Amino acid sequence: MEEALTPWQKQPGEGTVVWQHNRLAEARYELSPREQKLVLYVIAMIEPEDADFKRYVVNIGDFARLANLSKDDLYRELRELAEGLKSKVLVIPEHFDPETSKTVKLITSWFSDALISPNGEGYFAVEISRNLKPYLLQVKREFYQFKLQQVMQMRSAYGIRLYQWLKRWQFRRKAVVSVTELRGVMGAAQPGKRGKVINNLVPYADFKRRAVQPAVDEINEKSDLSVSFSEVKAKGSKAVESLSFLILSKSSADEVEAIKLPPPPQLELSLSEDPDAEDRLVGEVKAKYGLNQVQAEKVRTYVHSKGVAFVREKMAVVDSEPRPNVARTLLAALRDDWQLARKAGSGKPKTEPSASKPKAETPAPDDYETRRKRSEEFAKFKKTLRGG
Repeated sequence: MEEALTPWQKQPGEGTVVWQHNRLAEARYELSPREQKLVLYVIAMIEPEDADFKRYVVNIGDFARLANLSKDDLYRELRELAEGLKSKVLVIPEHFDPETSKTVKLITSWFSDALISPNGEGYFAVEISRNLKPYLLQVKREFYQFKLQQVMQMRSAYGIRLYQWLKRWQFRRKAVVSVTELRGVMGAAQPGKRGKVINNLVPYADFKRRAVQPAVDEINEKSDLSVSFSEVKAKGSKAVESLSFLILSKSSADEVEAIKLPPPPQLELSLSEDPDAEDRLVGEVKAKYGLNQVQAEKVRTYVHSKGVAFVREKMAVVDSEPRPNVARTLLAALRDDWQLARKAGSGKPKTEPSASKPKAETPAPDDYETRRKRSEEFAKFKKTLRGG
């Protein structure tokens, strides 16, 4: 345990890259800029090979330099930040619970514990909530990355939140999001009592003027992204319904953009692969076949183990003919590896398990000729019997 308590734990630097699961970009929480920087600084301390969370000891001087903060009184302020982070809620709307195999709303916090020396020695350490393991440890699918330095220089809480969301969608270059959803993404809408949502900056004009536009301006000024957005109005109305973002890398982007960094050993996907193909396919299947959430998660396991092409192949099998219960049929097709076959004498596809029935052999040409001659001889014989 003494090793875990050492203040000489490796600290993040300007080139440190933060890796997070996509769902954290769309989680619900409201933190100040310094609280967000502390969270991201600690996340950056996670090593690619870590199988479990550790106690993360923050070097206050290093944190101050990276965040461009004064070291004076920072130790006292970090204590207050840790206390605030313990009490502030982090909500992940679609969290898969392995114990129940159900998708639930996870209500947790970033840190489970904070350890602070009371005598002013400057020892400051935190432990990350264990429920965040799927989103921060050995993330192999559906992840995004950015350099820690990109957010440590920002002053706006909205800018830090929006930047992370934009990095999550950068591979598409364009992302459309409803105003309601964007409020949650940027921390301008939080869960209140009895399930009610508390909206800050309620009029859209205020939300745009005080949150969206300043965040975009700061991102364009201080980060590796060049961002613009346009408003999409509701049909037949002047009300702004959603925003469409154009997300580009600057020509002078940092190394993480200009040079393809070698991924850590635990990463299976390359940076050029689409990290969201799985989510889109599961959503498509769920809507098309009327799957419940448990069935959708079963489909997700096949996407994980067999791949997108395998699932689409079974979708084609199910779509080949009418079904009384397409949801159960699809799960059966995935489980038993159904294949598309053809009925004898028909061009219509038929679904059956992979061990398909052998096709009837086509008679050879000489068999047809033999049958024709026999038919002619039989006709002559009948004519003879009639006296013809």
